[in-house]
Amino acid sequence: MMRSPQLKLLLPLTLLVTTVGCFAQEVTTNPNLPSTTPQIAIAAPVKAVKSAKSASAFVDSICVNTHWSYDDTPYGQKYNAVKQKLIALGVRHVRDGGTSKDVIAKMKELGRLGIKTTYIMNPDSGITANSSYWAKAPAYNIADFVKNKVGTNAIDAVEITNEIDLNYQKLSWRKGDTEKLSDDSKSPLYWVSYIQSLTTDTYKALKSDRSIAQVKVIGPSLGRTYDYGNKSPLKDLSAVVDWGNFHPYSSGGNPFNNPFKYNTIEKYYWQGNFPSVNINKNPYAFDVYAPPFKGRPMVATETGYFTTKGKRGISEKVHGKYMPRLFLEYFRQGIPRTCSYEFLDEWNQPKNSEANYGLLRNNLSPKPAYTALKNLISVLKDPAGGKIIPKVLNYNLSIKAPPGYDRTEYVHDLLLQKRDGNFYLVLWHEISNGDVSTTPVREINPPPMPTKVNLSSPIRSATIYTLDNAGNLSNKAASIKNNKISLNVTDKATIIKLVPRK
Repeated sequence: MMRSPQLKLLLPLTLLVTTVGCFAQEVTTNPNLPSTTPQIAIAAPVKAVKSAKSASAFVDSICVNTHWSYDDTPYGQKYNAVKQKLIALGVRHVRDGGTSKDVIAKMKELGRLGIKTTYIMNPDSGITANSSYWAKAPAYNIADFVKNKVGTNAIDAVEITNEIDLNYQKLSWRKGDTEKLSDDSKSPLYWVSYIQSLTTDTYKALKSDRSIAQVKVIGPSLGRTYDYGNKSPLKDLSAVVDWGNFHPYSSGGNPFNNPFKYNTIEKYYWQGNFPSVNINKNPYAFDVYAPPFKGRPMVATETGYFTTKGKRGISEKVHGKYMPRLFLEYFRQGIPRTCSYEFLDEWNQPKNSEANYGLLRNNLSPKPAYTALKNLISVLKDPAGGKIIPKVLNYNLSIKAPPGYDRTEYVHDLLLQKRDGNFYLVLWHEISNGDVSTTPVREINPPPMPTKVNLSSPIRSATIYTLDNAGNLSNKAASIKNNKISLNVTDKATIIKLVPRK
């Protein structure tokens, strides 16, 4: 798959009213930003009663990219060892493609182990919607491939190609075509028209057979950087996808807002690289890439960071802080599947950004991000599994801002619940640990945010789980005094297990 170093960032700057126990709306001063952006800051109290989301659904949202066909990397050379690392991590989804017997065998094996594949349908790899389309040999039809070659116990989602706007020149439309697809909107071979047709026919092929109709159809991703004046060129695909798709990499900052100084960074969103930089307060990625999918849930089939000392690279320590936060932030924003790019470093080339996106190093030793994510999953996975009827917890947060860090709304929370009724309140300071205006990226270590969790719901006991800079997990019983739990919220995810009184 092709990485997307292009920056997919956020929209307008925000001047936020910061008061303990309140969130604020944004103040926009850039006239070029969308007219729907509010022009007046109005503080609104935090709702004390919050509905939990399923802890199992959060774990199910976590996905990693793999490359089983890359024989010159550990994916091919050390498959059994890689497989064991994947199982130990605890993820339930990988994203990959290919049609070789070896790739099919690996997808089937992983399916038996409870790890399903988000499958990239790429005609250049030998698979397409139906026999009227061009595809390289063996030219499988997607419905037959999913149903008979691999199985729905192994593939649970099909993605329509990868970054078509960067890769269209490799593809023909129909069998017998002598020309490749075109970037010319007036051409009968325009790639946008092609992908509209291919998506429609793939959806029809999968949904017309009841035995495979449950397989999710994910819309096409784009690799170029678009903006408010030049949004995604895709047409309306909402009727022929289950999920929309984008690749909102955060490593380059977000220029689509009015700059302000914060956290020692001169232009905070422009030069910050925190996980939610383009999906939360300034949701550039949603605004620009989601319109063709018109309300369908968006999935991120690629996102992540590379660990180098070069331009926009981050340290393994920061990577270990960011990756758990990335999955938490994306789920918090309603993204049902997030696929980290990628599971392991493909080559031992420390200066090559493309070789260093992994959670594992090239020798398969764990980076802090792998250890932290493994521990996060170990606490939040639900042995009972299945869907739950969300319950509510009555709580709010009081935050004492340390000097220079008065934007207390950057303390984020996510309330999860397991089938046994226990709540898991995840807290983190969604702050930038890097300033990308310098090379290497300047590393920032913000102070903890002293926080009180004010509980109105009756809680019998509480346990706090914390991660260190190596990703290691520790826990301790939390003291509940006057229905309050006091703790320091840091730039690493903290989990509070709350056991309600029966």
